[in-house]
Amino acid sequence: MDKDNHVSRRKFMQVGGALVAGTAAVASGQPEPAEEKQSSVIKRYRTLGRTGFKVSDIGLGAGPLKEVNVLRYIYDKGVNYFDTAESYTQGQSEKTIGEAMRFMDRKKIFVTTKIHVDENDSKENIVDRFSACQERLKTNYVDALYIWGVSRVDELKNPAFHSVAEQLKADGRIKHIGISCHGPRWSGGDTMEAVCTAAAEDGRFDLMLFVYSFMNREAAENVLAVCKKNNVGTTAMKVAPGVFEQPEVFDAENLNEDQEKYIERMKGRGTERDEAIERLRNWNKDEIEAWENTKPFIEQYKITSAAQLKKTSIQWVLNNPDMHTVCVSMNDFDAIDTYTALSGTTLSRAENRYLNRYAQAHSRLYCRHACKECLAACPNGVPISTIMRYATYYRTGRQKDAMVKYSKLGTRQAKACLTCDAPCQVKCPYGVPVQASLIRADRMLTLV
Repeated sequence: MDKDNHVSRRKFMQVGGALVAGTAAVASGQPEPAEEKQSSVIKRYRTLGRTGFKVSDIGLGAGPLKEVNVLRYIYDKGVNYFDTAESYTQGQSEKTIGEAMRFMDRKKIFVTTKIHVDENDSKENIVDRFSACQERLKTNYVDALYIWGVSRVDELKNPAFHSVAEQLKADGRIKHIGISCHGPRWSGGDTMEAVCTAAAEDGRFDLMLFVYSFMNREAAENVLAVCKKNNVGTTAMKVAPGVFEQPEVFDAENLNEDQEKYIERMKGRGTERDEAIERLRNWNKDEIEAWENTKPFIEQYKITSAAQLKKTSIQWVLNNPDMHTVCVSMNDFDAIDTYTALSGTTLSRAENRYLNRYAQAHSRLYCRHACKECLAACPNGVPISTIMRYATYYRTGRQKDAMVKYSKLGTRQAKACLTCDAPCQVKCPYGVPVQASLIRADRMLTLV
């Protein structure tokens, strides 16, 4: 942390806001005095579809949010879109936003929360859960209530949800409704494109949150076109394609503790030790081959962390005016300074070439969010892309959250992959070492 940033943050903690004179004016759409401009503030706002709200192009994905002063700092930077949910950090995210809103102009921020809804939820249950969200948020109204994680088109028509939504709107407790979509969780789910397109054409949903990145673009851009046609607000998540993780060295004569555990698990499922070792060898070989495709690129560009790639990935999304805001997790002051500085920026030709080369080099190491190509091939009903997503959460600092989510999969965890013939891997159009990646994810997300 440099000295100037340290001083400014210390002042923020002392006075509780108003860190940068004129930042509140930026959030309200008023010009900031020229002499007080600095790069790490929001410089561009876009209209969030038919909501009419002018939203900062960098929004906050508040999943891991816990610190009130962090959110106040974000607000002072001009960020005015806060995305949360009932499940984020077991409700702590909503509580943090609720505490921080005391220091904000409520009319100048857009707060969304999300609840999971299924066909068995009654209207009373939905109302009770939203009321709990509202209580944690300490607000008279929520700007948008989302159905969280829609994975099938028929979930969009849930009569109980729409009945409740109409009543909440009439009571002034919500202004808009929307959906979030990570793609299908199980083989019976619909594609992200199908779900989001149906939502945009439904007429009742005002905005949505979905996956969009330079390595996962075609389906999302089709959705963006439909949203533009129907004046639906668009927000992006999962904009960075995974993280870097070099495979471990495999030595059959000197297995590490984790590898020995897998040997014992496979033996417990009736697999002989020699066969189990050969399986481990093949998984490691698949990962090494995929890594070798990416390694020259990493060495050429001296990439030392996924953070470098994430910044450029966000800028790539910002280049598309049809995507109104990008939900970015910002959990400390350095991250806030880093990502708010991207507001209003564009990519150079060299940076675009960099991303295109990366997409080619890294293709086999990135399990595409929202993809369902391999799901139907799994004989055990393992939600492959969902588990890969949890592994990404773990690697990017959300260890506890990722492990809790994984534990809830029960019998559909990747443990079933230990003795499977991996028909999923053949179906992957990108050549991802699916089985090896799932085994690694299971080891990462399980306590024992």
